[in-house]
Amino acid sequence: MIIPCPEDFKDYSKYPLTITLAVLNVFIFILIFSGVNSGLTSSPVLQKDGLVLTGRLYYQYLQNIPAEILYEKPQWVHQMSSGNTEQMGILGAFALRDSRFLEQAEAGVYRGDEVQIAAWKKNITEFRKKYQEQLLYRFGLSSGAKGPLSWLTYQFSHSNWMHLLSNLGFLVLLGAAVEVMAGSWVLLFVYMVGGMAGGLGFLLSDTHGTVPMVGASASISALLAFYCVAETRMRVKFLYFASPMPGHYGAIYLPTLLIIPLFLVVDLANLWAIPEGLGGGVAYAAHLGGSLFGTMLGLIYRAKSTPILTPS
Repeated sequence: MIIPCPEDFKDYSKYPLTITLAVLNVFIFILIFSGVNSGLTSSPVLQKDGLVLTGRLYYQYLQNIPAEILYEKPQWVHQMSSGNTEQMGILGAFALRDSRFLEQAEAGVYRGDEVQIAAWKKNITEFRKKYQEQLLYRFGLSSGAKGPLSWLTYQFSHSNWMHLLSNLGFLVLLGAAVEVMAGSWVLLFVYMVGGMAGGLGFLLSDTHGTVPMVGASASISALLAFYCVAETRMRVKFLYFASPMPGHYGAIYLPTLLIIPLFLVVDLANLWAIPEGLGGGVAYAAHLGGSLFGTMLGLIYRAKSTPILTPS
């Protein structure tokens, strides 16, 4: 593991906004999200048999869509068989992320056991109701929940303590570096607007998804890209850790631009490698959206900060 650590954190007065943003993220999590249990995990729809049945009904739904209707669906769906239980379970999980299917699920006409399908329709109605009542759905950003405030609230919302703490580590390291280099107002602008750019990237890659995006990672990606593009004149300290054995951890000074292959290229590779709709819970498109904004702003900042040489 290797992470950039440009500041030595001896004088906390140099980055008051970084500390404020970190405390605000923790405060909002404790106040709103800590200990929240929606009860969704007990829904019959999310049990193994429920997911398999959902997958089979979704498979029928896809087959019945008229050819003249343009319906975006991943190519891997065409390779599935309705008789394969494991594949139908995967397809069922994907179906629950498709807002177009969920909006008409109760009204759909399906082949199969009528009693079983009637019970499923009742369960899917309850599932949708509970899902939309979730705090993470209301505070997060998705195609179904993208009100004006969602673009801001999602940046301060986290799904669990590990999600929060992992983001806080990078927020403090990179936020402090940007604040010392460019000031508090620039940090605030990159964080907030970079998060919105990340949200746009997420929505463009998941136009009909129901799973909300939460977390500060898109904003942090914007800070990371901004810093490594705007500050290229010095080597920065990186912390590395391979094992607790002597010599396997410590600090090393490397070029700022090394941040790009270490983090941003990894996001791009993961976005291309993971089959569409089957992501592992990480919004790589949001990271790239934030990174693109941070890169453009970093180039502008560097151009304005570079002194213009005039002939004597």
